[in-house]
Amino acid sequence: MNEMNVDLTKVPIQKMKYENEVTFPEEWIKQAGLLGIKEAFVSFQIFPKSDSDDEIVLQCHGTLFLSDARSLEKVEYPFSFEFQEKLNEESEIFGRFFTNSQNTLDILEILWENIVLEIPISFTVSEEIPTGENKKEIDPRLAPLLELLEKEKE
Repeated sequence: MNEMNVDLTKVPIQKMKYENEVTFPEEWIKQAGLLGIKEAFVSFQIFPKSDSDDEIVLQCHGTLFLSDARSLEKVEYPFSFEFQEKLNEESEIFGRFFTNSQNTLDILEILWENIVLEIPISFTVSEEIPTGENKKEIDPRLAPLLELLEKEKE
């Protein structure tokens, strides 16, 4: 295996197993709007299922560094996901990440696509609700949420 490319010609002979920490290119991290990634750990296995089918089972966990939605400070956001897919010529993943000339599957790209799906639209570690001094100053978009909060307190 070179980098995170798996040679699928070896799968029919034996199942493949890989566990390691993985590093992503800085340009990918910046394009996704992240401040960084630490301790991204991947574990995957590829099993031969039949003459033309293999199956990939992949787990990944780590920590994303995001900008807090309220304070704009750097905060940690843990992530974890599992991915399972059949690998055959009809599967979507095979078509997008398989390099026919080298008979390889790009695991790093599969991982990255799934990590990007884990990035929240907005995240904050602050527990306070932004309100004004009186109800006239409350953002009208937040008013229904504040009413629910007040009902819950009762």
